[in-house]
Amino acid sequence: MAGLNIPKPSGNEAWAAVAVILKRCQEPMVLVGKRAANPSDPWGGDAAFPGGHYETSDGSLLDTAIRETREETGIDLSKVGKVAAVLGIEHPRNAPELNVLPIVFIVDCNVDAVSLSGEFEYVKWIRLSDIPNLDRVTMVKGNAKRAIVVGDMTIWGMTRRILCKLYNMVKNGELNVNVSAKPLN
Repeated sequence: MAGLNIPKPSGNEAWAAVAVILKRCQEPMVLVGKRAANPSDPWGGDAAFPGGHYETSDGSLLDTAIRETREETGIDLSKVGKVAAVLGIEHPRNAPELNVLPIVFIVDCNVDAVSLSGEFEYVKWIRLSDIPNLDRVTMVKGNAKRAIVVGDMTIWGMTRRILCKLYNMVKNGELNVNVSAKPLN
């Protein structure tokens, strides 16, 4: 896509992409899920955006974010989403060799998850305006951490960093949520 800074993964690096999905309603909302508990998954039980590892058959990290979102939530961003921004590359602290590209998509207010693949226990739309009131220091995996707490979902680490970037971009007018969510094609 012209104008987007989406890096092309090379064969010798680990890459992933996440879809940061903003719902364009009267109050903008963002989709976050609680990953299913899985002892072989270092992020099992944690909050996350839809996304996953790049596969060469994807062709691009944009395609990775779209494929993973469709698989995990049933939302087909190629039909209902518009790319609004590409955030800077992130690295999970427990896997610093992994390059994660957050891609912000905007969808209309009527879009919702239609099915869950089992990777998420559940997904939830969180109003952006609620984030400052939900942000606090809490215990996460035995350590005091800054986190956004929504019911039994604790958003911390890389997911919290991405969510805070998104909140600040919208708050500071750097990201216009009120653009029409037209399909990518």
